[in-house]
Order: sequence, then C-alpha cells, then structure tokens
Amino acid sequence: MIDNLLTWGVFLRCIVPMLVATIFFTAFVYFSLERRRFGSSYNYFAVFFVTFIFYLCGPTFNILPIEYAKPFIQLGRTILFFWLGLPSLLIALFRFSNVKLPKPVTYFSYSFGLAFSVCFLVLTELAHPKINVLEGFGIKITPIDWLKLTHIYYFQVVTFMVLLIIPCSYLLLHTHKSQNKGYIYSAISLGVIAVLGSMAEHWVTYYSGTSLCGLIWLATMFKDIQTANYAVETKSNLITSSKIAASQNNQILSSTPETNKISFSRQLNPLTPELFESTLHQQDNSQCNSNKTKQTHINSCVVKNALLYIENNYFKDINIDTVALSVGVSRSCLVKQFKLATNETINNKIIEVRIEQAKKVLLKKSVTETAYEVGFNNSNYFATVFKKRTNCTPKQFKSTFTR
Repeated sequence: MIDNLLTWGVFLRCIVPMLVATIFFTAFVYFSLERRRFGSSYNYFAVFFVTFIFYLCGPTFNILPIEYAKPFIQLGRTILFFWLGLPSLLIALFRFSNVKLPKPVTYFSYSFGLAFSVCFLVLTELAHPKINVLEGFGIKITPIDWLKLTHIYYFQVVTFMVLLIIPCSYLLLHTHKSQNKGYIYSAISLGVIAVLGSMAEHWVTYYSGTSLCGLIWLATMFKDIQTANYAVETKSNLITSSKIAASQNNQILSSTPETNKISFSRQLNPLTPELFESTLHQQDNSQCNSNKTKQTHINSCVVKNALLYIENNYFKDINIDTVALSVGVSRSCLVKQFKLATNETINNKIIEVRIEQAKKVLLKKSVTETAYEVGFNNSNYFATVFKKRTNCTPKQFKSTFTR
C-alpha cells in the first residue's frame, strides 16, 4: 500500500514543497525575531512568508481525503499568493535594499496580482472540469469552447515575469548590498523555475524546483545571522574596553583628592600663599595631562573599532550614523574622536577604502559592476570620485592595468 502511494512523483511534488515550506517558516520566525533590523520591509516579508507557505502546502492537501475542501484550498492558496504574496515579496526586497520603488509601481503590483487572481478563478471555473467553486455559490458561467488550461498557464508565466523576474533583475543591478543579493537571487530562481514548469506543464519541476529557492534563501539567512553576530560581538568588545578604560580613569581621579593636594602644598611652605597656589596649579595641570593621556587611549579604542567596521563593511550602505551605532558611541563623539586621531573625516575614510578596493575589483569586473561591488549606488558618481582620487577615470585605470 505504501509502495503505491509514495512514489518519486509524490515525493517531489508533495514532500519536497513541504520541506521548503519548513525552511520559509524558519525564515518567518527569524525575521520576526529581528523585525527591528528589517524595518519597514518586515511586514511585506511576513505577508509573503504566510502566503507562500500556504501555497507550498497545496499539493499535500490534494492527496488528503478532503474532497469537498480541495477546490477551495487550491483556488484560495493561488489567489492569495499571486494577489498578496508576490507583490509583497517584490516591495520587501526593494525596501530592504534601500532602492526606491515608486508608489504607482506598488499599486500596479497588487492590482496586477488581483487581476490574475480573478482571471485564474474564472478561467479555472470554465476550463477545469473538477473545480466548480463558483457554481457552488450559484454563479454559473457559460463555457467557452476555445478556452483551455494552457491559456491559464501562459497567463501565469506572464505574471511571474511581471511581478518577479523583471523587477528583481532590475533590483539586482541597482543594489550594492551584497548580503541582500542572496534574497534577490532566491526570488529570481523561484520565478524562473515557475516559468519553466508552467510552460512545460511539468508540475514536478514546478514544485520540486522551489527547493533551489529555499536553499538559496536559507544560505543567505545564515550569512545574515553571521554578520549580525559579528556586529554584536564587536559592539560587546567595545563596551567592555570602554568600561575598563573608564574604571582606570576613575582610579586616577580618586588617587589625588583635593584634600591631599592642599595638605601636600602646605607641607612645602605653609607661610607662602603664592607658592601654595603655584604648587596647587601645577598639580592640577599634571592631573589634567594624565586625564588627557587616558582620554587619548579611549579615543584610540573607538577609532580602531570604527576603522575595523569600515574596512569590513565598506561595500554596504554605511555612513557616520551606522558606524557610530556599530562602535557604541554618539555621532558627535565619533566625529570628534575620529578627526583628532586620524585628521580626516569618516566619510572621507569610507570613500578612501572604497576606492582602494575598487582598484582591485576593476581588474576583473566592469566599471558599473565595480561601483556597486564597493558600495557606490551610482556608477557616474563612482567615476567622478575615482577620477578625483586617482587623476584618471575607472576606464583609463582598467585599460592601463589589464593589458
């Protein structure tokens, strides 16, 4: 009995999508726990996760002995996924990548998804002999002879192209956050597999192929977790170093109280007020110099961690605020300490590191690819900055050193 039920077709079409659904449920939990870090994109990711998990569970529901509920599940999961899931994924990826998506495009995405859902409902009712949901509600549609299920699948191909593949390909070219590109690749792989499976009407490929999307998403999520843990460890080490330095500073301040300075000065010459004031002034200057020395040590610690963060994250969308947050100090404090220690601004240092890295990347990639690879979101701006820093354009540099 089991041998007849559990075939490779059943495994690839039903079991594999359930495993992929488990991956995305795990992603849903992780994104929920880290929702503050994902910001405004979290709500859209959440809608995608819920609808996609329901969509992936559809083939498993079809093999269960629930004949009356099957048509409603089949249509419900498809309508929700195309109407809400795909547009939400698109918007979430754009927001998470800090690439502006015009509001008309947002409205169009949901409208197009709704249009497909309505057409899918009507066309399925007309062309599929096993699904009569509308008729169950008293709505009867006259059959159309030329209409076939193939037309529904072609419409589905167009929907995946419009709502996923084309906009995600655009996003891939315009985002420079490398940690986000994994999610974009996952979305594109989902669209490509869905298109191939729909055109060939090969549903084993359609559903089992989602495993590639799930694996890419899982790998990207683990990389994202590692990056987050590294940031937490760096911040924790900085806080510990700051506490130790502050404790040492307090010990220095408490080692020479005012009463000791007065007593010591009076022992030198209690009958000479001028000498007493001079001695006290000298000791105050000595204490001040000691405090400045200790403060310089604290500044060096902060600046060192800031430089380390810039060198490890130059390809991301970083600025003074993100660097200050990573090292655990205020913006004004970081700007002041960084300027005193390095005699240059943080923005200037970020650009300097990016240009140095660009010199290496240019030897292997194009100017546009290099710009996004090293953290610039505009290739023209990258070319301007590169020429200002090196006295030659990126193309000139590339042609000179790749001969």
